[in-house]
Amino acid sequence: MRLLGAVWEQVYGLLVEDGQIAIGTIGAFAVAAAWSAFGGPALRDLAGWLLFVLLMALLLVNVYQAGRNAQRR
Repeated sequence: MRLLGAVWEQVYGLLVEDGQIAIGTIGAFAVAAAWSAFGGPALRDLAGWLLFVLLMALLLVNVYQAGRNAQRR
């Protein structure tokens, strides 16, 4: 139980400290949910991949920005 609490604390801290990641994650989930709800059966099957691609793009943008910020310092 102690490990689960530590994991939750880290995830919560990440989402609170970096609002861009939190907003981007919620946005990616909303786009994938809309894609799944309004797309046909063929598009619905691709919703998981769409969510994965959007989240990986969000991750890469944030890593790039962190690198640029670290380089400036």
